[in-house]
Parts: sequence; structure tokens; C-alpha cells
Amino acid sequence: MAETTTSERGLNKAKQWQVALFPFNNAATNCYLALMSFIAYYGGYYLFGGFMGGVISVVTINVVTQAISFVVMGMRIFDGLTDPPCGSWIDRTRGKFGKFRPFMVGGNVLMAISCLCLFFAIRYVPYEWLRWVLFIVCYIGYTLGYTAQCACTKAGQTCITNDPHQRSQFAIWDMIGMIGSIVLVNAIGSGLLPMIVPGIEVSEIKDGVVSTVTLGSQYNPQFYNILVPIVIIFSFIYTAMAVFAIWSKDNAKFWGVDANAKPATIKDYAGIIKGNSQIRWLVLSSGFNKLASTIATSGTVAYLLYDIMMKQSGSSYNGLYLPIYVLSFVFMGAFFLAGTKTASNKGQKRAIVQYTAIAFLIYIGLVIMLLIWDPTDPDKVLTLLRWDDSNKMYLTINLFTICWIVLYGCGYGAYNCCSEMCIPMVADCTDYETYRSGNYVPGIMGTIFSLIDKLVSSLATVFTTLFTVNLIPGLGGALPSSGMDTSAIVDSNYAGVRLSAIITICLLPMISWIITLISMHFYELSGEKLREIQAVNAVRKEAIAGGMSKDEAMKTWTEIDQVPAEFIPKEKVRKNKKTGEIIPPKKDNFFDKLYQKVWCGKEKTFEVASSKAIAIPEQYRIKENEQQ
Repeated sequence: MAETTTSERGLNKAKQWQVALFPFNNAATNCYLALMSFIAYYGGYYLFGGFMGGVISVVTINVVTQAISFVVMGMRIFDGLTDPPCGSWIDRTRGKFGKFRPFMVGGNVLMAISCLCLFFAIRYVPYEWLRWVLFIVCYIGYTLGYTAQCACTKAGQTCITNDPHQRSQFAIWDMIGMIGSIVLVNAIGSGLLPMIVPGIEVSEIKDGVVSTVTLGSQYNPQFYNILVPIVIIFSFIYTAMAVFAIWSKDNAKFWGVDANAKPATIKDYAGIIKGNSQIRWLVLSSGFNKLASTIATSGTVAYLLYDIMMKQSGSSYNGLYLPIYVLSFVFMGAFFLAGTKTASNKGQKRAIVQYTAIAFLIYIGLVIMLLIWDPTDPDKVLTLLRWDDSNKMYLTINLFTICWIVLYGCGYGAYNCCSEMCIPMVADCTDYETYRSGNYVPGIMGTIFSLIDKLVSSLATVFTTLFTVNLIPGLGGALPSSGMDTSAIVDSNYAGVRLSAIITICLLPMISWIITLISMHFYELSGEKLREIQAVNAVRKEAIAGGMSKDEAMKTWTEIDQVPAEFIPKEKVRKNKKTGEIIPPKKDNFFDKLYQKVWCGKEKTFEVASSKAIAIPEQYRIKENEQQ
């Protein structure tokens, strides 16, 4: 019996639990991605041997920390360069364990081993030069594992389902997975652990005078003794969930229009990039969205805002960061539900355009609030949870805080909705490549996406460092961290702190969103075009299965008006649940008309479906019982 049940031939639909569980493959890799946001703190203390005791220079820590930010950028670029070979390898894989499962499991195991060596074994190496060598080698191992598993998130969804309504649901489940990965790790690492893991005292030598200074908990080995095992365990669980979801779909029956076709190789990359303009616009949009979200949600920016800026009001970092972070995800949940509904009804492109524009407008409000901020005025700072002299917590709040929570929460929800909505669109670009060239290349398409995404987002650590350390001299060259003495920073660097916050929290993301809106103007895979792609691919696939050559099928059906009606995905009809009457489509509102005029001008208007239908020749038809 066929795996799917649908009234439309050639439409591959998944069970709901498969749609829900597979996005957790992304959560599995995101756990490690969030862990690596602390690597500059870790390396800044361990790579020069600070854990061995003795008198050290905090200046050395700061120099190493900044050096690591560039090393991480280089490793991120290397990570992107490993994507093309990995994608080609995925496309050439046809073993008994499928195309994607070996890379999902193997990548996760490699990341776990690499991180155990990176965060633990390196501590006991006595030579500084050897610690640097092992650090880079372990990081390379991590990037290879990350590439292998991450590529399957984009590539694997192509065989899970090709139903547009189901693909739009990936975003909501990916959001849930993000809460259990990036949010969980950041909440533990930036919120919970600083409350229970103390900062670490080191002896600093400056101008020949030795004194004791306290570094944040992120420099304490206990921090990583707790955080790293948590990441490994949760990532393994999420990988198991995703493998279970794709198990029955990871076979040749769901691999493109011709399961026996010769797979494309790495040499085909140039032709695919040149011919598939849609993946180029998508990766440009997604790459800058990723850059924006990576900077705005980094731990460094959190310390800048909630510790350095707002600490002057008497509020504590932990009394601001965790509550506001949690409240932000309440807003994000609402935006993801709304975004998924928009994507399902009006397409994923419409959802990205709509919520990117909303995020941009909201962040104008945040810029204004940061300009208003005044550490000397208790009504113009964030204040939420405080502790009195008897160590009892109490709530205190002002209008400034309420406005910040609402604006930041809505902006956070809107731009994260856009970032996650891009992932299912990679599958649309993969289907478009099959429609365009006949090639099923999910690995190549997914890794082209990842390559550009990583090259762009690799700038996040460098930008964050440049626009904090270099604009706030009071930091002494160090990245902001918990436990750092920041009491004199705002008073002496008032303008620098404000400018750093405006750039990292608002302006860099806003520039990225402008690029996203421009990219979506040129992106055409929405509405009728996706309907044509699925219809043409479906009839070609059945004809090829019946014995027709791929070249002949490609020439016979090129547009939707040539496709027999039974292969065309049917429009979703809205009915009154009580009467059963068909509800007519809503009239376009102002925003619908604006979207169609600005962002749909390049999209093609098609002839009536099946108006020139070409039936599959009798000799290539598959009998009814052979389809079961």
C-alpha cells in the first residue's frame, strides 16, 4: 500500500507526527550552535593557560578573546566551504539506511566527540601552542559534524512532504525546537548558570602591581562541566526524534521524479547556481536574516543591554534578562502561530515579507527608546525584579519597561518567524530545480543555502566584537560578561554605550531586513508557480515510472496547462462547518494589494490549468493496482 493517501496523484503527504518531529533535526544542531556562542569566553581563559594558576594578565585574556572571534569567523567560513562536498555526498548516497539518516546520526556523534575534546581534554595540555592546534583541530571536527547533520534539515524535508500546506507547518515545529535548543542553552548559559556558578578570581599584573580581579562565570570550568553535557544529551534526543520521523520516507520512492537517475556531482554546482536564480535570492535573504538574529540574540548583546546599561538603575542582570527573555517567547509563540497561518493561506513568501516589515517598523520604536534611555532617570531605564536588603525579591516596573517588553517581544517574534520560514522554502527551491533541470539535488540545494548563510552569519561574532569592545573603551578590550565590574562604564562612556546598543540591537538587524525585503521582490516561488511545479513534477514522475525517458518527459510537460487535471494540486476550499456551503475568497485588502504590487510584479500569470492537457501515453501508464 502506498505511504500516503491523497486524492491528487503524485502528491507526497506526510503523517502529522512526521511533520512535527523532523524539524527537531534543526534543534539538534542549534543546541551546539548556541553552545559555541560561549567559545570566545572559554578560549580567552584556557588557550593561554589561565587555568593553571599563577599571575596572569587580564589584557592577555582580552587579546585572546578578540583573536578567537576572528578564528571563529574563519571556522564558520571553513564550515561553509565544506558544505558543497557534503551536499554532493548526500546526493550520491543510496544505501540501505537511506540518503539522510547516516549523515544525521554521524554528524551528531562527531559533534559530541569534538565538543568533549574541545571543552575538556584541551585543559590538560601543558603547551600553549599545542592547545591552539588542538583547539582548531577540534573545532574543525565540530564544523564537519555540524555540516553533515545541518544539511539534512534542508535536504530531508523534500522527501517528507511536497504539500505546501504541510511545509508551512515546519516553521511552527521548528520554533518549538528552537525553544528547546537555542533558547534553552542561552537561558541556561546566560541566565541560570551565572546565578549558581560563581565568577572566577585571577591575579592580574598591571604596571608591575599584582591585584585580584573577578571574571564572569563563563570563564569558570564549572560552567562548562554543566552546560556541555546538557547540550550533548538534548541534541542526541532531538536527533533520535528526527531520524524516527524520516525513517519510512528516506528511500528512493520519494527522491525526485526519477529514482534511478544519475546523481548530480559537485561539478554541477556552477550550473545549478547559474540556472536556479530562486535559491540565490532565498539564501541572500536568509543569510542576512540569520546575521541579524545571531547578533541581536547573542549573550554579548544581552550583557550590554541588561547588565552594563540597565544595572545603573539598581536592577540586576538576572532580574531583567530571564523574565524579559521568557516574555519574549510568549510573543514569539503568538507570531509563529499567526505566521504559520499566513504562510498556509497566502504562501511562505508573503509571510516573510509581512513579518519582516513588521519587525522593521517595531525596531524603529526600539531605536527611539534607546535614544531616550537615561541612566540618571529611574523612569527611563529598565526595571523589573529587584532584591531588598533582606534578600527578598520584589517587583518594580515603569512605563519605559512595559514599552520595551512589548516592542522587543513583538520584534523578537516577528523576525524569528521570518528566519524559520526560510527553511521550508529550500525544499521549494529543490522542487524547482527538479522542475527546471530534472535533477533531484536536495543535498546540493541545502548546502548552497547553508554555504551563503554561514558566510554571511560568520560576520556576526566580528561585528558584535567591533561594535562593543571598540565603542566602549571602559570594557578594557573584553567582551561584556556576567561578573564583570561595569560600575564606571556608563558614567565614563555614556555615548559609546548608547551607540553600541543601537548598532548591535537595532541598526544591523534593520539593514539585514531591508536586504531581505529587496530579495523577496525577486523571489518568484509562491502561489501559482509552486502549484505548477508540483503538477509538472508529478506527471513526469509517473510517466518515467512507466518507462518513459526523463528527457522525453521533460520535453512533454513544461507548464501547468499541459498537465492532466488529476495531477494538479487542488486549491483548498473553505467551507462553513455548520452548513457545508463554500465560503467565497475574501476580497483583497490594502496590504494584499500593496504586497501584490511591490513583491509579486515578477511572478508569472498562468493559463487555465489543463487547458492543453497532454495525457500520459498508454504504453507508459501505470495500472491502478501497480500504484498501490
